[in-house]
Amino acid sequence: MFEEHFRWMEAISTRHSYVREKLGKGQPVIGVPYNEGAVILGFSPQPGKIFEIYDRIALGGLGHPADVERLRMTLLDMAHVEGFNRSAQDVTIARLLQFGLAPALKQNFEEIQRAPYLIQMLLTEINREGGAEFFRVNYDGYWETFKKGTVIAGDSKVCERIQKEIDNTDFASLSLDKALQSALRLWEEGRKKVESEKDAESSSDDDDQDGEESEKLPATLKEAFDRWNLEAAVLSRNTQRKCLYRLLTEQEISTLESAVTQ
Repeated sequence: MFEEHFRWMEAISTRHSYVREKLGKGQPVIGVPYNEGAVILGFSPQPGKIFEIYDRIALGGLGHPADVERLRMTLLDMAHVEGFNRSAQDVTIARLLQFGLAPALKQNFEEIQRAPYLIQMLLTEINREGGAEFFRVNYDGYWETFKKGTVIAGDSKVCERIQKEIDNTDFASLSLDKALQSALRLWEEGRKKVESEKDAESSSDDDDQDGEESEKLPATLKEAFDRWNLEAAVLSRNTQRKCLYRLLTEQEISTLESAVTQ
């Protein structure tokens, strides 16, 4: 019996390593507050990173596109069932995670005969009091709550560095434009530091394939705008609409690009 338990623990450890490796090149998604709500943004080679879940809830995901879409639909269905059975005000991220998504992710991860989800998620909402809340959800069902904003990224070093800067920045006092610009500059700083470290490591070993591959990824905002798509959404309290969610327009993204790449 002890041997079976050891094999299960070994299999779980192997699954963690497998998923982390697959998510390793996932690009950061950043969610932060601003003085009228919250913003969530991220770069990707193709559309499919930022989504609306409910009137006051937005989702950012990284990982396998099929897994992101599957769990997006799961959250969407759960939110609308909750809103129908109770009320729109009762649809909160905490309830969706605690009573639905998190247990399902944990069960999937621990059933070693099934393929694990290759995903990380960042969820943000405007709560009943009008404050912004942020949630980081892992592939194994573990989730955390943040008040000042948070980030998900395939590279743990990038994630740690950006999170530290978010914690040290008063985003809630910034205007929408300033919050977007500051969040993008955090994306760039996180990427630059890790790329410089990888370059230093690869220079000491010419056969380091990871170093060669990492150079192909954009490390600056200019490179990211040239090669990828920026997806960004706003949850704004300052609206007459029931739905607080909206995507940035092409004009807003163009203006933002000019502000951060010059």
